[in-house]
Amino acid sequence: MTGWADEGRAVDVVSLNFCKAFDTVSRNTLIRKLRKCGLDEWAVKWIENWLNGRAQRVVISSAESSWRPVTSGDPIPQGSVLGPVLFSFFTDDLDEELECTLSKFADDTKLGGVVDTPEGCAAIQPDLDRLESWTDRNLRKFHKGTGRVLHLGRNSPMHQYRLGADLLESISVERDLCVLVDDRLTMSQQCALVAKKSWDALGGVWPAGRGRFSFPSTLPW
Repeated sequence: MTGWADEGRAVDVVSLNFCKAFDTVSRNTLIRKLRKCGLDEWAVKWIENWLNGRAQRVVISSAESSWRPVTSGDPIPQGSVLGPVLFSFFTDDLDEELECTLSKFADDTKLGGVVDTPEGCAAIQPDLDRLESWTDRNLRKFHKGTGRVLHLGRNSPMHQYRLGADLLESISVERDLCVLVDDRLTMSQQCALVAKKSWDALGGVWPAGRGRFSFPSTLPW
């Protein structure tokens, strides 16, 4: 996408986020997909056994509660080594039949394509409809309120998209994996944010506009 923008093309990037990514994965669907991917049946049975019949307890200092069965949520244990791997298996077919570029990282999903041609503009919305259909088939949901569109490059048609019945908001800056990226693909806002946090940690006074920085009379060290 950055390559297209460097070539002077207009590019739209739609950012989507799964609701409770690990907590809402259907175990039966996951096991079916593991078999479909050709995983050895013994490995599938082992994973199925690992996911079912889970228990939990609370430990505070040396005090421990008794074990209790997990009756809701957490189909894929978070913080486990296998958790992200199994989630990747679950979303492996997310980009099937899509015409545009899809980027997947955990629960963050980005759909992008060149939109300086009528064909490019017409390709993104059907792909969004396919993603919505995928969530219906796999009992998942996207956060409707977090779906946003970043218009990159000059002469963008500023096309408006929808996810289901909801229109997606057009924005000028997006937080991508904790890094701020604006519609000019510059890192100036991210650099300013990091510099401000560093300056605050030193006890300095960050100016509202241009000007000199000032330290308090007593530093924190």
